[in-house]
Amino acid sequence: MRTTALVIPLLCALHVQAQYDSKNLTPAADAATEERFNCDKLRLYPIMASDVFREANADMGRVVPLNKALEDGRLKINEHGEGATVNTLQAINTSTDTIYLMQGEVVVGGQQDRMLAQDVLILPGATMDIGAFCVEHGRWSENGTGQGFHSTIGVVDQQVRKAAAVEGEQTGVWDAVAKDMQVNSTRSASGSYAHLMHDKEFQAERERYRERLLGLPSAKPGVVGVIAVSGDKVVGCDVFATEALFAQAYPQLIDAYIAEALNNGSAVTMTSAQVVEYFSKLFAEEDELEKKTEGSGYLFKSKGRTYRVSKF
Repeated sequence: MRTTALVIPLLCALHVQAQYDSKNLTPAADAATEERFNCDKLRLYPIMASDVFREANADMGRVVPLNKALEDGRLKINEHGEGATVNTLQAINTSTDTIYLMQGEVVVGGQQDRMLAQDVLILPGATMDIGAFCVEHGRWSENGTGQGFHSTIGVVDQQVRKAAAVEGEQTGVWDAVAKDMQVNSTRSASGSYAHLMHDKEFQAERERYRERLLGLPSAKPGVVGVIAVSGDKVVGCDVFATEALFAQAYPQLIDAYIAEALNNGSAVTMTSAQVVEYFSKLFAEEDELEKKTEGSGYLFKSKGRTYRVSKF
């Protein structure tokens, strides 16, 4: 009995200390890191988790990201079986793995390209409806992929993500995509966000940024997130429950930060001290996160566990 009485308080203490707050999460804002992950209009700061945070979330489990699951056929995404509709797709997990879909990821094909409306965990063998927004205004017809979606082009920029997650209006998403196309002098008959990603000039710039910044998850032990800065402000902050979740998500997320910097950013003037202050205020208390991200981000939870905190 004495042993049990001791163990329970220790476990409770572990979970209390493992909250998403500035005691357990810290941005790496030293000069060397700042210089390493800096490219013209974009600077990234790794977010480090304490040992207590890492241990408390170690049982979150293995998941497969959307891009890999689509590529190897573990995940099937199609227009809805009962009739194609703009804001709903059907996802089928054909595997024994849990698959993690992120808000803002673009799936290409079907009647028109879509971005996912929210984060979703699809359990092994499950078939479920998933929310979506159109990012290809001028097409509503099959284009060689039938009713299926077989590839992704990563995550849309922060303004498009915000239009979907915060405003929740299809018109706002179309307007944000159109603005990106206009800024880059890119034309597409169907108004497709994918067309911008395949534009030669934009693609060359994006690859230059990716080459400089892609190594961030392995920069230090315990990286579970990132703060993205352009000009004099933070343009994005994403924190995940585990290093593995972040490492899987980062190659898709980085496209959102890069596109935001290229489309709407400027040379970084925000100081490291200001970044630390921003983070400390945002993550002062976990209980306040939902309120602080309302209207400018969101929390993704499943079965009472927080998988991701996102701020636009």
